[in-house]
Amino acid sequence: MHTLYCIGNPTLKHKLNRHSVGLMLGYYLIEKLKLKTKKFKHYRLSNQFSIDGEKFQIAISETYMNDSGNGTLSLKTINNFDLNALIVLYDELDLELGYVKLKQGGGNAGHNGLRSISQNIGINYWKLRIGIDHPGDKNKVTKHVLGNFKQKEIKIIYEIFEIIYLNFSQIFLNKHLSNLGI
Repeated sequence: MHTLYCIGNPTLKHKLNRHSVGLMLGYYLIEKLKLKTKKFKHYRLSNQFSIDGEKFQIAISETYMNDSGNGTLSLKTINNFDLNALIVLYDELDLELGYVKLKQGGGNAGHNGLRSISQNIGINYWKLRIGIDHPGDKNKVTKHVLGNFKQKEIKIIYEIFEIIYLNFSQIFLNKHLSNLGI
């Protein structure tokens, strides 16, 4: 079973924050795939679905970003999944808006949500990094990530979401982004 774990800040106030782009993508995929979700303590979990004969589920974190590890630990304990089958969807400051990268393991690059996850379940999981741009000054990072996307940025983000949806198997099953232009 492959699990997409989508992180961000779960309140309505943070719904369109750059920091919540992982949650935005999760909700987008749930809607496009016509899935239902069930509430658990730290996350909402979609019903299982199959793509190319492989089972998937989407988990939407309901903890604040800095506590994202609580949900992954709870999910891992209940489902006893292999970390190789976990893909965390999150915002990446060091990627330009509209770009996406996929990697397994590695450091957290100062991302508190990833730090929390790694402290709870280890580092050998997959990461779908969704670019949100860097503001250019480290003193502006907090305001930038907690700020809402501008309308023109939302358009770009949803274009990327559609490409991800249309290439779901290539990205989440075969684990590569080549030839997608993202």
